[in-house]
Amino acid sequence: MKQRGATFVLAIALFAMGLFLGCKPSVPSKYLSEKEMENLLYDFHLAEAMARQDDNNYDFNLVAYRAAVLKKYGISEADFDSSMVYYMRHTSRLQDIYKRLAERMEDKARELGSSEGALAGLGRASASGDTVDIWQGETSLALIPFSPYNIYTFTYTPDSTFRKGDSFVLACNTDFIFQDGVRDGILNMAVVYKNDSVASNVLHLSSSSTQSLSIADDDTLGIKRIVGFFLLNKNCQAGASMSTMQLMSVSHIHLFKCRVDKRKAKGDGLAPPSPYDSLSRDSQSTRSARRTKRPASLAERDFR
Repeated sequence: MKQRGATFVLAIALFAMGLFLGCKPSVPSKYLSEKEMENLLYDFHLAEAMARQDDNNYDFNLVAYRAAVLKKYGISEADFDSSMVYYMRHTSRLQDIYKRLAERMEDKARELGSSEGALAGLGRASASGDTVDIWQGETSLALIPFSPYNIYTFTYTPDSTFRKGDSFVLACNTDFIFQDGVRDGILNMAVVYKNDSVASNVLHLSSSSTQSLSIADDDTLGIKRIVGFFLLNKNCQAGASMSTMQLMSVSHIHLFKCRVDKRKAKGDGLAPPSPYDSLSRDSQSTRSARRTKRPASLAERDFR
């Protein structure tokens, strides 16, 4: 009987401990709740997209649109600033918010008619090859300029599906919410070939847009490893505030492995498959990287 009683007490203790460890402390009432912050940041991103439509008046429009967002929710700038400082110090909550934001933006894009290929950054793939998304990490990130929350690294080791001559494209969407300071994000990918030579590609990020860079095994050396990182640099300007909002969100992250049937491509005159949206505008190449701006139809329809 005593043994059964002890077992029952132990079971109750373990159950209580599970409840304690599983409960996530609530956000203090003086700060915006996670849902309130999510809604506000969603509209902030729409405001950013709308402001980008007029480059000549971008700064003025951005301030005006953000003020309109705060007015919409009846929130003062001081309340938002203090809440943002709280979430920047509780990065796991901020990451959760941005995962939900990425899903909301994808759902809205589908509602407005975007295809699955366009959402993945894969506008077309020719019949002369095939393209596979091999990304297995987080698909959305929220980076702030303070270690260790300013960097996200990744490493991939080839499996049996990799072939000599494959090319690789890292694609994502970036969004910035900065109150002051210089936007300085970095997207990096490097490929280590089987002869231990290395090819690297780096893209500096300073605007909210679609980003991508690529590396190809043109010499058919074979791939030993793929590595890279997303980084938000610390603002080193004199007088820069440590408490103002400086955030770079990275969403819709994909790593495409592209293969081209060179014989078929040569015979039918088709170009190698492109993992970029062929309808994207304002593209700019940086070595083998390309950057495109997203249209703001989503913002124009949804922002009020």
